[in-house]
Amino acid sequence: MKSSKAWMGLMLILCFGLVLSACGGNKNNNASPSPSASEAPAASPSESASEEAPKAGSDKAFTIRVGAWFIDDRSYQVAFKQGIEDKYKELYPNAKIQWDITLGLPYFDKLKAQLASRSAPDVIFYQNQEYVVDGYLEDLSNEPWVARLNEAGQTDLQTHFQGKTYALPMGGSIGGGVWYNKKIFADLGLQPPKTTQEFMDVAEAIKQAGITPIALGFKDAWTAQMFATNWLQPYLFSEDPDFGLKIYNGEKKLDDPLIQEVFLNFQKMKENDYFNKNALSIDWPQSAQLFAKGEAAMIIQGPWMPGANKENIANGGFESFDIGFFPLMDDKGNTAMIIGSNEALGVNAQTELMQEAKDLVNVVASPELYGPYLVGGGALTMLSDVSVTYDDPVVSEVQEAVSKKSLPVRLESYLPTSGANALIDVTTKVVSGVKFTPADLKPMIDSLERDKATVTLPE
Repeated sequence: MKSSKAWMGLMLILCFGLVLSACGGNKNNNASPSPSASEAPAASPSESASEEAPKAGSDKAFTIRVGAWFIDDRSYQVAFKQGIEDKYKELYPNAKIQWDITLGLPYFDKLKAQLASRSAPDVIFYQNQEYVVDGYLEDLSNEPWVARLNEAGQTDLQTHFQGKTYALPMGGSIGGGVWYNKKIFADLGLQPPKTTQEFMDVAEAIKQAGITPIALGFKDAWTAQMFATNWLQPYLFSEDPDFGLKIYNGEKKLDDPLIQEVFLNFQKMKENDYFNKNALSIDWPQSAQLFAKGEAAMIIQGPWMPGANKENIANGGFESFDIGFFPLMDDKGNTAMIIGSNEALGVNAQTELMQEAKDLVNVVASPELYGPYLVGGGALTMLSDVSVTYDDPVVSEVQEAVSKKSLPVRLESYLPTSGANALIDVTTKVVSGVKFTPADLKPMIDSLERDKATVTLPE
């Protein structure tokens, strides 16, 4: 990107999409049934789908439109775009790809209007499962790349619905975790913590050294949600994958002792001054600056953090350092990371170029295009035959953490949007210094009772 501010803005869009694709709730915050690894649809013949990769030789002349919000002037994006054009030319020498790119959030408003007026691009990059649920995307279950999806790809909520595959997941992204300054940890003789108590001990040692343990930018509400969600995940789901469903069915309550324990953890960290004092008044880019300057040793953020940190260090002239990663954990050392697709690539169900559009998605799924795209964005592979070596070794640490325990759903998958907002409110309240009580969770309980009908349950 041409500026740090623009790059940061785009990363917020990516985070926003991941939050939506991992959530349940109303139509704008949907999570819907997806097949398990054993239930993933197998390729079978159909009139509109191909069992084999498309063959070259068609001299048909046409213009096919591709919509996106993230393809910009970063080098790997430029190469990705050019690679698609070159490889598609091998199939359709006389075809032209028209790129309909609107950077950032305005793209999604534009796309919804285009879909409603039947004027949307033929091939669509998107985030949020609402496009699938609303019937705007073609069923791609019989396309050849579907059989190549790995377990994460087969269970990805954003690209699947009711046992069918509607889009190619463009790499997996974690829902967040703890990034740490390896130099600070090494200087203080610290190792990545394995349990909540060890996490507290590490934070105390860092504070005693005169460094802020954890940088927060809770002026951006989604960062509060990310921290809370990532800490609730191991407490609730690591030993009981059905915890969320039990909440929805009333078998467990939103003031469950395990949920209370997470907010008591926040209270303890606040009381012990493990957060920056201006946590509620600065946004996430400002918190990232604290981390880049070495004024804070840890930050809870998404998969864009390695790239953002390198850019912050370069632009600010700060001393360079390597970063590490570890997932949040419970008292026993359990982890349960959230993972879902970032961008998804589907076909407009209304297109008049159905086979040509499907062939373009097949092109994007080729290892020679898909692999470099993952490396450029620091995303995890969702195709079983594509393995990549990342420029930053910390991504391998993320991959290792994901392999231990990861889930495509989280607590908010079983809550209405109002419940997710109530979760943010109680998190920021505790971090502001207000002593936590179980009564603080009542708004979450009330929201579920009141707005339960708006929740679309994940499978």
